[in-house]
Amino acid sequence: MAVRCVKGREQWSDRQMDVGLPPTDLEVRQYFQNYQPDVVIFIETPFNWKLTDIARKYGIKTVAIIMHETCTLERAAGADLIICPCQSAWDKIPLPNKILLPLPIGLDLFPHKQRDGHVFVFNMGYGGVNDRRQSVKTLAAFSLLRDPEARLIINSQVPTNLKITDKRIELREVNYPEPKQIYADGDIALLPIAYGGYERMILESMASGLPTLTTDADPMNTFQNDPDLLVGVCRSYKITDQWVYDTVYNEVSPIDLLKKMQWLLTIDTAEYSKRARARAEVLSWESGDFKALWLENLGELCSA
Repeated sequence: MAVRCVKGREQWSDRQMDVGLPPTDLEVRQYFQNYQPDVVIFIETPFNWKLTDIARKYGIKTVAIIMHETCTLERAAGADLIICPCQSAWDKIPLPNKILLPLPIGLDLFPHKQRDGHVFVFNMGYGGVNDRRQSVKTLAAFSLLRDPEARLIINSQVPTNLKITDKRIELREVNYPEPKQIYADGDIALLPIAYGGYERMILESMASGLPTLTTDADPMNTFQNDPDLLVGVCRSYKITDQWVYDTVYNEVSPIDLLKKMQWLLTIDTAEYSKRARARAEVLSWESGDFKALWLENLGELCSA
């Protein structure tokens, strides 16, 4: 069967997180009538959760790539195929029409740059609910580093309430036109994330050539599989708040975080930079294995 594709790309702009105006039922129907897709794929949310029911009336198949912390069983149940990009998502959705399939990264968006220094980069993004980036612990650990030459760049896409007194820290409150700019000036990424569905920042930083320190918990340790670059968890507990539903919060050990940051100031960054890029390439759309898996599963859905 021939599959008609309507290709789109997420815009990296100030409107990226504007979810205040979801499409109406009429707008969804008009979209289907105008473009006549065979399959509609949405990541995390279609914003209007009636989309799956409307699509079914038009004979259109739907694929939901879920983010487990924002998805409920009731929401996921409407899709014809549910793609779980990590084990936590798989465990949360007890439905037969699910598959475990990581979401690859496009390497063209994050060109590799060989790193050889020791400048830390901490990407806050939009901040996240319940300090999901663990910024308080990260800043506290950095402040305990005795090296006067240590340097930390904090990138935030929105204004923050951070009070920076350490002259070694540079706060950049900029929503860059291109996401690759976030990683341009650093050498080592600090991403001790507490919870996530398919933490793109880990793959983004690794693809950009940054050795990336993150949390030893799913799904973070699915992407970063080097034990040297995983921070131990001291406490895990469930949270439910705002958009986050029944999700495990993995609090990193402040002692282990500090030790790992001290060690990172001594590493051969160039060698770890090569390893980071190599790992990202394995988990990319350019990887033949991943692309084949996606095409196989989508092809089976279209033929059903």
